[in-house]
Amino acid sequence: MESSDHSCDLAIIGAGPAGMAAALYASSQGMAVTLVNGGGLLGYGLHGAYKSKGMYELAKDRQVALKAGRGYDPSGLDVRFGDIHEQLSTGTAELTEITLGYLDQMRIRVVQGSGRFVDPHTIAVNGEHIRAPSFLIATGSRPRELPGLEVDGKLIMTSDHVVDVDEGFGSLTVVGAGVIGCEFASIFTAFGIHVTLLDTADRLLSHEDPDLSAFITTIFTRNGIHVRFGARTRSVSIVGGKVKTLLEDGSVILSDRVLVAIGRIACSDTLNLPATGIEPGRAGVINVNDNMQTTVPHIYAVGDVGERKTPLDLALVHIAEAEGRLAVKHMLKQPSVLRSSHIPFIIFSMPMIAGAGLTETLAREQYGDVRVAKFLNARNHRYHAMRSFDGYVKLIVGPPGDDRILGVRAVGAQADSVIGESAVMIDNGIPYTYLLDSIHAHPSLTESLQNAARIIAGGLVPTL
Repeated sequence: MESSDHSCDLAIIGAGPAGMAAALYASSQGMAVTLVNGGGLLGYGLHGAYKSKGMYELAKDRQVALKAGRGYDPSGLDVRFGDIHEQLSTGTAELTEITLGYLDQMRIRVVQGSGRFVDPHTIAVNGEHIRAPSFLIATGSRPRELPGLEVDGKLIMTSDHVVDVDEGFGSLTVVGAGVIGCEFASIFTAFGIHVTLLDTADRLLSHEDPDLSAFITTIFTRNGIHVRFGARTRSVSIVGGKVKTLLEDGSVILSDRVLVAIGRIACSDTLNLPATGIEPGRAGVINVNDNMQTTVPHIYAVGDVGERKTPLDLALVHIAEAEGRLAVKHMLKQPSVLRSSHIPFIIFSMPMIAGAGLTETLAREQYGDVRVAKFLNARNHRYHAMRSFDGYVKLIVGPPGDDRILGVRAVGAQADSVIGESAVMIDNGIPYTYLLDSIHAHPSLTESLQNAARIIAGGLVPTL
């Protein structure tokens, strides 16, 4: 095949959330954009995050329908994974068509294939050489696997495979109890599958406050998840149609399926980075500055593949999108900054966890005698209407004299309802006292945030 040449203002490698956001913004600013993509459009943001949240919603609906004392007797709740797989595939196709429409309307050139650097100003893909004054690497990440483990995608799965399950099974062992592990443990338990969750740490979600970890562990256990702490996996193998998980303490767990959820590694190994002078860091990540520039200034890296030197550089779709736009703004010399202190997040476990800003632990380390209030879901009228009493909203503000909101954590059904408001207030330095006289709809879940503020101000008793 003869090679051809193409020039553009910006060449983007990877059409996940970060690459897509960068491409759309760059095109809106008049840049000629070429988007090179070796996988599905929107990457894991669609084929992983969307599908897993689709599974979550279906599982949550089943869990709610099975609750006793709701005035009706549920029936016909057998789980048909083939139908679930078909529904998720249909949704993925629909969203892909919407995305293709965006690209067409914005006149973004899409090249299907894996891009590889030839030199700092040229990439090659399918025999074509693409040259540009600026490049953006947005190749994302892939699941990390245990050394020596053969993942077949059916009995032994990663997060890339588990969203495409199309047949039922009875038991699942989840190796790794981070966010992904906790989410899928919740989902499959709600589908009626027996789940064992293995955590190498001594508490779940150890990056969060101990009270949240203890609360989630209690609910997981009550829901039927068998949580094992300090559990290090030695090997995983298929034996007689079952999956055998051998732990370092010599104990053995037999299950129908195993999900390995031990983190992700950056997809940078096929880019031929030595041709650019960029040297990747640990787990393949590319170190970048606050403008998303690599050590080669005209080459940027965003999303999971790029790593800023901040503990708040989280692997989240909305952060990846913000980084993509930030990089393009820097190329165009448009002033912009990515403020990380308010970043909202959602953990799609059951119950849901959502937050913005600092944990109570970090807030005390940084600011000392901070003020903290919890408003229990059991005191909220809307939660009572839902007959959903587990959880709370925790509001963390500065020490006396400093009324800034430092962090918020919400646990419970639809906990994400309070986080958008919280993140905006944190980002703009709006004091918690603003909540005292603001008017929230009733009955709503956001009233819990307001009532937590009233507890701090002394206008409401902490407990009943």
